[in-house]
Amino acid sequence: MKIPINVVGSILNSGKVAHRVRVADDADDTGGFLIHEWWDGSEGPNERRGFDSWVDSRNDLQQFFAESGWQIDWSA
Repeated sequence: MKIPINVVGSILNSGKVAHRVRVADDADDTGGFLIHEWWDGSEGPNERRGFDSWVDSRNDLQQFFAESGWQIDWSA
């Protein structure tokens, strides 16, 4: 699965309205990847009122998305 960096994707199979995700390469700070997630009405602490997850490596990023079961439209 190709997971683009710094591209917003729409999660198509979510129960949350307008559920979106973006992956940031955090190599300079932590060496891993930040996964930003938000939706209409989310109340999280980050800049989009969403939530962040972090993984250590590209392999962990692949596993995170595989386990999520998300169907993502990266062209949205």
